[in-house]
Order: sequence, then C-alpha cells, then structure tokens
Amino acid sequence: MKHIRTLIADDEPAARARLAKLLAQDAEVELVGECRNGQEAVDAVNKHRPDLLFLDVQMPGMNGLEAVDKLPVERMPFVVFVTAHDRYALRAFDVNAVDYLLKPYDDDRFFASLEKAKRHIDMKMSNQLTGRLMDLMREHMHAKSEHIESFTIRDKGREHKVNVSDILYLQAEGNYLRLELKDRHLLHRMTMNAVESELDPARFLRIHRSYIVNRAHVRNARYSGNNEFIFSMANNERIVSGRSYKDQIARALQEAAV
Repeated sequence: MKHIRTLIADDEPAARARLAKLLAQDAEVELVGECRNGQEAVDAVNKHRPDLLFLDVQMPGMNGLEAVDKLPVERMPFVVFVTAHDRYALRAFDVNAVDYLLKPYDDDRFFASLEKAKRHIDMKMSNQLTGRLMDLMREHMHAKSEHIESFTIRDKGREHKVNVSDILYLQAEGNYLRLELKDRHLLHRMTMNAVESELDPARFLRIHRSYIVNRAHVRNARYSGNNEFIFSMANNERIVSGRSYKDQIARALQEAAV
C-alpha cells in the first residue's frame, strides 16, 4: 500500500521523467504531482501536502531554495535537492534538506537517497503517532464516556473488578480475552470484536486481529517497515501490529498532522 506522497519539481522534462520512473519502482511511493518551477512547487505542496519533495535548485522564475523559503513550516515536506551544481550544497543543508543529489547521479545513489528520506518519514510518523495517542488520552481522561469502564471477571471462584484504565492490552486467546495488567493477567470470556465495540476508541486502539492496546500504556510506537508498527508497552513488552491494520494506524497519524 502506497503511503509516501511524493512531489517532483524540475524544469527539465527529461529529469522529471527519470525521477518519476525511479520512484515508480518503489511500491511505497505515490507520485502526487510534477512541477516545472518553484512557484508551481509551492502551489503543489500547499495543495497536495506531500511527505517528500525532490526539488531542483536552478529553475526559472523562483528557484528551489526560494521555494523552500516560501513554504509554511506546518506543511514543509522532507526535501531532497537535485541539481547539477554542488555550490548550493551548504545552503541546501541550511534549510534541513534530507539529502543532496548531484546530477548526473546513478540509480544506486538515488535509491540510497530515497531510503534516507524514508527513514526520516518513518521517524516523524512514529513520533507524531505516539504524541497523538498521548494527546487523545489526556483529552478524554476526564470526559464522561458511554463506553465500558470496568469488567467483572470470575476467576477461581472469586469475582474481580478490573478497571479498563488498568489494562495494558487485550489479547485474544481462543474463546477468551487475556487482560494484561501491570502485575498479572486475567481471562475473560468475550470476543475481540465484541470488546472493541464496548471500549472507548479514544483510549484503546486495535492494532492486530488479536491485540487491542491501551493508549495510556504505550511508551512508543514506531513504523518498522513492511506495513508493520512496533508498540513498546509500559511493561517492556513489544507488540508488532498486523499488516492489515497499517492504514488504520497511519490514519491516526494523518489526523494528528491536520
């Protein structure tokens, strides 16, 4: 599934065509537009909000460096400068460019630059998602909720009341749910789909067909590639998300960036 929205800005048609051809070889990249000059690049960034911009420095009218100066900070994509002149390199890194491709470059050099950019994007995604999860938890911590706040579980002849706020995560185990607490776990006869509908989605996140995590107990969530996130929990356990849940998790990140 493509998720890295990418824009090309270069005044040379052949240069744009080559970049587009190389980007098409990466299934994670979605090319959202091509621009012929700096002003078109500024307009396209504001319109498409790309994650990544391959930007020529020397272009007619407004050059690449001037275009970057006109972009609002909140919409600034990661930038890879592309130019035939190395004299712009220091200025490019002054504006926090991810990389600097000097023409002519070979395919290996291009893909090394793309991988470097993807690492920056993954790190941003992880940090924003973790921050968003914590913000949502704080926003809803004291709000009234129509969702379930506790479970009553019978275990070994005794009844236990478990507050949902004390649950680190829920894991499917056959016809039961394993409620993982800080110092123990309990089994509750219920399906994942049923419990998901009863839990507050602002506090709990389904990340796998067998796992729902309590956002308050997520220490870190980072994208590891291959459509998977790794969630580090408060009890030092690590849970790998299901690949089919990548878009659902990514949407939380996108909403945080809006």
